[in-house]
Amino acid sequence: MKKQLRLTYGEALLALGRENPQVVVVDADMADGTRTVELRMEFPDRFYDVGVAEQNLVGVAVGLRLTGLIPFVNTFAWLLTLRAGDMLRTLVSYAATNVKLIGGYGGFSGPMDGATHMSIMDLSVVRSLPGMTVVVVSDHAQLRTALPVIAAVDGPVYLRMSRAEVEDVHPADKLFTLGKGNVLKAGSDLSLICTGTIIARVLEAANQLEARGVQASVVEIHTLKPLDEELILQETSRTGAIVTCEEHNIIGGLGSAVSELVSEKHPVPVQRIGIRDCFGETGPYDDLLDLYGMGVNDIVEAAGRALKLKR
Repeated sequence: MKKQLRLTYGEALLALGRENPQVVVVDADMADGTRTVELRMEFPDRFYDVGVAEQNLVGVAVGLRLTGLIPFVNTFAWLLTLRAGDMLRTLVSYAATNVKLIGGYGGFSGPMDGATHMSIMDLSVVRSLPGMTVVVVSDHAQLRTALPVIAAVDGPVYLRMSRAEVEDVHPADKLFTLGKGNVLKAGSDLSLICTGTIIARVLEAANQLEARGVQASVVEIHTLKPLDEELILQETSRTGAIVTCEEHNIIGGLGSAVSELVSEKHPVPVQRIGIRDCFGETGPYDDLLDLYGMGVNDIVEAAGRALKLKR
């Protein structure tokens, strides 16, 4: 059954708050949208709403951390990484402050709010910040297991979430290991390397390729930084061709991270599926993914191009 990830986030954050009294929430007038309202109702003294003031949002969180607490910072991904960008750089990254940055509405997943509220470059920003751990979750099971792991990291973490309704790909007991990707389907002809909720489309593309006689592996990279270089290089050695798939600008996200790695250590053909350096528009979510080059057919066609280059 499909449901929005933010609903699971609210439940998982509350469960984490019950287990760890150091966990506090800082929000920017988004408690209903981010579902941090769940923790606010049970622990009102551990909830801080700064209003529509994203720079203050980060500054307050840093101050709370200096008292020994573990702040979870919540708002739209684009506001957190762009409007509060200076604070992320100076107060969080440069100072190596242990705060957890939760960027909601990643990619096109708030489609009816239009281009201004779509976050298509957040991963580019946070990947470039020294010392920042970057995680993109793909489903409810992964989010539940990832949250306690993220809370335990001694340093800044950026977690990107989609607002879209998704179904679980992972079993409930699948452990989340920071910095280690998952092989969801084995194949020998090429590697489909993906991140985030687009994973369901990638698995469907792999099935269609299999029906055509092409054996594609499906590899999920949920941690963009630190990147699982060992797994990616194993894939390049084994299959010799890669298609990266993400709901993000093709500049600076997963496609860039993989291309940077393989170009230095094991060059193979790489085709990138993602938003091709443009803004989106208002419309139904799934239709937007198809319109902007992230459809199942787009992945299958990119696989064909990668295989031709391989040969």
